[in-house]
Amino acid sequence: MERVDVVVIDDDDSVRWLMDEILTAGGVSHRTAASGPDGFRLIAEHRPRLAVVDVKLGAMNGLDVVRRLRTVCGETRALFVTGYGDALDGQLDADLPVEGIIEKPFDVTAFLQRVRGVLARR
Repeated sequence: MERVDVVVIDDDDSVRWLMDEILTAGGVSHRTAASGPDGFRLIAEHRPRLAVVDVKLGAMNGLDVVRRLRTVCGETRALFVTGYGDALDGQLDADLPVEGIIEKPFDVTAFLQRVRGVLARR
């Protein structure tokens, strides 16, 4: 099985495409998914060091995905991306593997630096 360092989960095609391009240009091994269930399958299969997860994904939202990380893939950390800054207020349990929140729209360079920073610590 090939090594995958990052799984990106975002239901917005243009945002997912942008993150894919940034990570590719930055030489970061990754896979992308358009839904919570598809993303979680990629995480379970590849056991990445980081999941970049949109908060608003539909039936299985980003918070659901990250909560499931604890039981299935305890080593995977998460970065939330959201266009709704207050969407996570009061919802982040202390034991969730969350490295932070990136607000949309985000700076391309800052995004890549944040991802690399998490990967460097793991």
